[in-house]
Formats: sequence, C-alpha cells, structure tokens
Amino acid sequence: DRALAAMIPGGQAPVSGRGPPLWSHGVWEQGPETVPRQAARRTAAVASTLVAAGTALRRRTGHSCARKAVAGGDAVTTLEPTRPGERQAPPTGELQGDVFLVQTPLTLPPPVPAGLANILPKHSVVLASLSHGGYAAFDFVPEAAEDPMVALQLLLGGSVDGLCGLRRLQRLPRQALRLGKVKQLTVEEVIAGVNNTFDKQLSLTSNDCNNYSQAVLKAILQDPEKMVQERLFSTLDWDGMASEKVEYKEPSVLNAIVLVAGTTVGAGILALPAVTQPAGFIPSTLALTGAWMYMATTGLFIAEVACKTMATTGKPATSLKSMAAGSVGPIGAWLTSAAFVFLHMALLIAYCSRGGELLTSLLPGSLGVPPPLAFAGLFGGFIFVTKGTDALDQGNNIFATIVVASFFALVALVIPAGDLGQLFSTSNWSQATDTIPTLLLSLVYHNVVPTVCAQLEGDRNKITKAVVVGSLIPFLMFVIWNAAVLAALPGATGTADPLEVLRSSGSPLVAGGILAFSLSAIVTSFVGFVVALTDFFADFLGGEDSSSTGPGFSLAKLRDFALTLVPPVLVAVWDPSLFFQAIDQAGAFGVSTLFGLLPALMVLSQRSNESPVLTRNPEFLGGYKRGPILPGPLLPLLVAAVALWVVGDNALELLQPGL
Repeated sequence: DRALAAMIPGGQAPVSGRGPPLWSHGVWEQGPETVPRQAARRTAAVASTLVAAGTALRRRTGHSCARKAVAGGDAVTTLEPTRPGERQAPPTGELQGDVFLVQTPLTLPPPVPAGLANILPKHSVVLASLSHGGYAAFDFVPEAAEDPMVALQLLLGGSVDGLCGLRRLQRLPRQALRLGKVKQLTVEEVIAGVNNTFDKQLSLTSNDCNNYSQAVLKAILQDPEKMVQERLFSTLDWDGMASEKVEYKEPSVLNAIVLVAGTTVGAGILALPAVTQPAGFIPSTLALTGAWMYMATTGLFIAEVACKTMATTGKPATSLKSMAAGSVGPIGAWLTSAAFVFLHMALLIAYCSRGGELLTSLLPGSLGVPPPLAFAGLFGGFIFVTKGTDALDQGNNIFATIVVASFFALVALVIPAGDLGQLFSTSNWSQATDTIPTLLLSLVYHNVVPTVCAQLEGDRNKITKAVVVGSLIPFLMFVIWNAAVLAALPGATGTADPLEVLRSSGSPLVAGGILAFSLSAIVTSFVGFVVALTDFFADFLGGEDSSSTGPGFSLAKLRDFALTLVPPVLVAVWDPSLFFQAIDQAGAFGVSTLFGLLPALMVLSQRSNESPVLTRNPEFLGGYKRGPILPGPLLPLLVAAVALWVVGDNALELLQPGL
C-alpha cells in the first residue's frame, strides 16, 4: 500500500498527457521516459503476467485482492483484476474522455529470479475515463497468478489459462501515457466486444497482456488509424525555396552511403594482409564476412538508439556518450568515454608509428627528428591550423581521392601478375579467430551513425540501407585487396609485412602505388581521429575558453591538441614497431567494448523500457514507427556475448606470459 501511495503524488492529479510536438508534421515522443523505471519498481500489486500477490494478501488482510491505498485523501484500488467471488463490483456505465496506457515491469513470483523482469517485455494495462468519474482498467493476467509453476510454464514458452480483468481506479497512475479520446460506448459493450471474444489462453510469445491491450485499444480508441510517417522530421530547403514557398529537401541516401563507406576505409586495411596471411585467404575471408555481419548489426543497434534519442529529446543531433547516458546510465557514459579515449589513443599510436616510417621513405635524407614526431608534427600541425575551416576538408578530400585512385590502380596492376593458386595453398582455420580484432577495427564506421540518422531524418528504412550498403562496399574492397596482395606475394614472408615485401620486390610503379595508398589511408584516418579526440577533450574539460573546434589559436585548443598527440607520439617514439600490436589491441578492447558491447547493452535497456503495444501498433500514438530495427530478443545478447569473448580471450593472451 505504501508503494502504491508513493506512486501517486498527493494533492495533484498525476495525469501524463501528450506533450507538444517535437517535429513539424506532428511526430513526438513522451519525454522524458513515460514509464520511469524507479517509479515502476515501486509500484505495488500491479497486475502483471506473472504476479503472485493475491493469496498472500488475502491471508494478511482477510479480504479480497481489492486493496486500497490512500494518497492525497483519495482511495485508489490496485490494477489487479476482479476475480470470481470478490466483493468489489466492476465498473459499469459510459466511457467518456481519454484513453491511457500503463506500462509496468513484471512482478515474478518466487523462486523465479526477479532480475528476469528487466529483460522481459513490460506488462500493459489500458485505462479509460468513466463518465461518472474514475477510470476503468482493462487487464489480462494468469488465472493462477500466484502459482510459481504457472510462471515457469510461461517462461518456457507454454500457455496457461488467462483472466480478463476489469477494475475501477479513482485516480490515474503517474506513468500513464495518454493515447487519445475514447469512443462513445459503455463498459458493457467493451466486455461483449473484447473480453467475451478474446482468446483466454495466455502465452508470452503469442497471446499476452500486450495482445489484449491492442484489442481493447482498437475497440475503444476514437481514432486508432493515425497517419504513420517513415521519417522523424522534415528538412526544409532554405537555399532553394522562394520566399513565398516552403520546399522539402529530400535527404540523399547516396551521400549517407558514401559517408559510411569513406569512414570505414582507413588505415585498418593496411594491416589486413599481414594478419590474414597465416590463416589463409579462405578462412580469413569467412572471418571477414562474419565480422562485417557483426559490425553491421551493431551499427543498426546504434541507429535504433539514436532514433529513439532524437524522438525523445527533440534534438536531431546526438552522441554515443549521450545515448549511453540515456539508456544504460552514468556508468555506461563513463565506460563509453574510457573506451573512446583508449581506442583513439591506440590508433593514433599506430598511425604515428607507421606514418613516420612511410614519411621517412618518401622524403630523401634524414628528417633529424624521430619519424613519429615528424609525422605528428607535420599533419597534426596542419589540422591545428586548419581545423574549423574549409581547408581541412579540402586537404582531407585530396588524400581520400588518392586512396581511391591508388587502390584501383594497385588492384589492376597486381592481380594480373599474381598467382591465384596461392590463395588456396594455406587454410589454417585455427588461426582465423586471431584475425577478428583487426577485422573488427577495419570495419569501424559507427561514430558517424548518429550523423547519418540525423541526415536521413530518422527514416529507419533509409538508415538501414545506408548502414548496410555503406559498410558492404568496404567489405568487398577488403576482400579484393586481400586477394590481390596475397596472390601477388613472391612466397612465404614469415613475420614480415606483406605490403613491405611487395613494395620492395615489385615494380617501381607498384612500390609507388603502395606508398601513396598507405600514406594517404593513414593521413585520412589520422585527421578523423585527431579531430574527434580534440573535440572530446574540449567537451569533457569544458570552460569558457575551451573551444578547440574553430579556427585560430587559443590555450584551450593547444591543450586539447597536446592531450591528443603527445601521449601517442611518446609511445610511438619509444617503440616504433607498434603498428600491428596497437591495431590489434584497439580492435580487441576498444572496438569490442565501444562498438560491440555498448550498443548491445543500450538496445537491451531501451527495448526493456519500450511498450510492445506501441511498437507493434505505432498508429496508437501516431506519427513515427517505433521498435527494433533488427527484431529478436536474443540478437543483442549474442552480440554482447561475442564482444565479451573477444575481450576475455585477448585479455588472457596478455596475462598468459605472467602466469
């Protein structure tokens, strides 16, 4: 009773109505969360699919389940259904006013672990205003809710006898979400039209409280067939429209695909031949295929959370840190920040190490300074001077053009001279798993997914196409690149880098092409990671003079660049041969955590707080499609398990020498 009283604030009607529209064509979300997790956990005696409260309460109070709690002077009955033999009369009369949906976590009977409620779909109850005051609550629960065997049977996928409940509430629970106006009909008509015809066999997989709520809402909601939009908001063409005419600017899926593909193709491709050669072309290609499917899945997980975050906050821009904070809490935000810094630092070590080597081979004579310092000083200084201007984008585009042109030129030169039989001469399947960290790193594009979601206006179909096709193009490029390099090698290279072997043994044209491709790929990746990490430090450290995002000089900008470049340069100078090791560790720990484990945890947390009724029937709330982009409750768990396995396996390898 105290828990239910705490759920209802005294002295004010806790009605949660529709908020103002966040987007131009009327798409909105009830923000913040419509079902606060803490309040829902305090809710006592909510009629869930697996509630076990009736018998114990009758023994303690000496009367039926029609319990009451006092809050602000009003008596409020619980949401438990009216069972045969109870003294409380069910509500009758005309429905008039509003329709609400209440979502609460399941209450599992002992000995079923209560923690299962966090990953199971929430329980739903439909409320409708009565003309003579109060609310009629329509519910569907097991007939023997207090029996643990019933709970076990449901969790194992079975079905049990259900009970359509009907009770009267004096006031509205705080977490109720208003869906619209009720039709002009009576409670008796709802009973005749829904309760008397609804299948009473309850099953968590096919016929549960959410199915019952859908049936009730379709029967009593005045206008359930609201327009459902594919996109979350509309972009106006400010440059192209006349002063008296508003024009819609169609977002370009092609541009989004190019953004994803361009972000994916980076320095990771340079490590592929060296990592995949011991396993062989066929095992490594199958591993690369699995890695692409995994990274495409996690990219769509991030897109799902980004769309939900945009709809909830009303802001078209979001970040991984804010998404983690909103879904898995402050711990998730800190974990995201730590993994973000680790990943960027590890990769900057790799880029400074290999970039310094390539710069040394390109320039005649000695540089007079350590190669990593020369590389970071040259290109880091260029980023420092041009950041926030068009010059940085123009310079980066030049190197990106060199990457694409040299890639196709090298493939055209190397494949005719290669021996395709070498691709099938080695098949070491046991070493295929050793390639996974580098493969995952090579397929990273996830930091631009929130940007893609904003560019495509939250249109889930377009976002899915951009992520899948945009990541598929680099995957195919990697397969072709790997085949070309491995087929062109003169023989076994041992521990030597295949690209270096090919550069030293091939024609001057091939050697020059490899040098141009390698250096340009490292520079384009270096620019992106330096910009991202300096922006992170500027946002993290804060302060009035902390903007390192614009042109010009400031102490804050110098500070952010020093924090970004000094640590990786020092490590790369200390050991210039860390390229492959840094790439491997970045993939094993940084990518697996930031773009594997965290997206799975975020999507699990988000889905546990969503209403199955609204995700299956977006027309009830109107405006925008909700729910999983990739359906299936087991997929996020599988993704999280793979990430934990990669982290654990590589952690054991690091600890093994000391054991």
